[in-house]
Amino acid sequence: MIGRSVVMAIPFLLVAGAASAAPVPDNEVLSFTVLRNGDEVGTHLVTVRPDGDHVSVAVATSVVVKMAMVPVYRFEHSDVEVWKNGQLQVLDSTTNDDGSHHKVHVQASGSGLSGTADDKPVTLPGSLVPASLWSPQTVSQSALLNTLDGHAMPVKVADLGTDMVTVRGQLTQAHHYAMTGELARELWYDPSGALVQVRFKAKDDSLIQYVLKK
Repeated sequence: MIGRSVVMAIPFLLVAGAASAAPVPDNEVLSFTVLRNGDEVGTHLVTVRPDGDHVSVAVATSVVVKMAMVPVYRFEHSDVEVWKNGQLQVLDSTTNDDGSHHKVHVQASGSGLSGTADDKPVTLPGSLVPASLWSPQTVSQSALLNTLDGHAMPVKVADLGTDMVTVRGQLTQAHHYAMTGELARELWYDPSGALVQVRFKAKDDSLIQYVLKK
């Protein structure tokens, strides 16, 4: 996720849909170019590592917006998720949103998730799915976990059918969804369940796209 200054403020949760399974895409490394109005401004990398009934996911986003070659906005975000049998066990994230720093740690506790967000205690439903978007399970949720600040973000998702999108220079069939609510995103997943494209309007009305490059 990009920060509030460049993207609509989401990150994510409250009445989450059942997260009984977290499908793992065939592609274990998803490397995206981040575009703003067609210009490259950063990268978004998702690394998924299955290990038996556990899955570890590392997400890293780096964005620099420049005007006349001068940086005017910087965003750095990283999070690490650990899943077991389709349930989130641990999430740790750090964010620098143009000088505004955030840190989230939650872990499974009983039937829920508990931890801290910016040093304040949080308690969340155990079925909550992070808004890191990598899993196609995202589109079956009614709420997502904001990985920037750890709050619950209600969402609605519409199934828009299949589209042909350009992935690594080739036209590929992908399932298209539109998410609204506290997080507004258009999402495309290929037949294997891998996220291949993200599109949304930023707070300044610029068009942000994540385009899969490898």
